[in-house]
Amino acid sequence: MTKKRPTDTSTASSAEIERSIQALNKMAERLWGEGRESEAKALLDALDSLNRALDRIRIGESRRVKTLH
Repeated sequence: MTKKRPTDTSTASSAEIERSIQALNKMAERLWGEGRESEAKALLDALDSLNRALDRIRIGESRRVKTLH
């Protein structure tokens, strides 16, 4: 028996993810400015991981495009 994927799933584009990362980066800057360095550092560390993941997604997308053409 094969598994069926839900039909209403939506995926975010790399551009949408990047906009979200930028918004969270601004939030980290505000936290830092408010003297909440530990929270800002934790958020920046998480954003660093997200940026690395986004880079891997983009590399995968570019490889997929190259193999299709």
